[in-house]
Amino acid sequence: MKKVLVFAGSNSSVSINQQLAKYAGTFLKNNSFTVIELKDYPAPVFSEDIEKKEGHPATMKALNSLFNEHDGFIISLPEYNSSVSPVFKNTVDWISRIERPTFKDKPVLLLSTSNGARGAMTVLAYVESVLPRWGGKVIGTYSLPNFTENFSIETGKLSNAEEIEKLTAIVGHFENEL
Repeated sequence: MKKVLVFAGSNSSVSINQQLAKYAGTFLKNNSFTVIELKDYPAPVFSEDIEKKEGHPATMKALNSLFNEHDGFIISLPEYNSSVSPVFKNTVDWISRIERPTFKDKPVLLLSTSNGARGAMTVLAYVESVLPRWGGKVIGTYSLPNFTENFSIETGKLSNAEEIEKLTAIVGHFENEL
């Protein structure tokens, strides 16, 4: 059985992307998954000066260890002003200084959601294009538009049958590539 690390590129305690990532993990049928939250791995904004003076943050070393211990990743990305969130980029920056490649040449399923009609597709396309440079093998992408219309906060599940079918298929494809 392989292990998948599941998280959102957010440090918000009410992240809709964290909810989507966690839910997507439940579609894994033959592998285990670990859900983490980046807010539990704080680090200063990357700086060579900080790195030289203080070394690598213990939180980033711990996160890098988790990246090594897992066989793949499900990551859901929030979109901040048509780009990646600062916490996600900072995490990538720090881990790349500890050990490259950041995503260890492992399979990655990229997700995104927002309350808008595009479902954070801009950040999804951007990260899909750069992830191979960060050592991630993009297996697939999935964008959920209009989160509050398609996801039930009460049940923690998608409420739209068509979206359930899409997510089931892409997680199944990812799992076959592990």
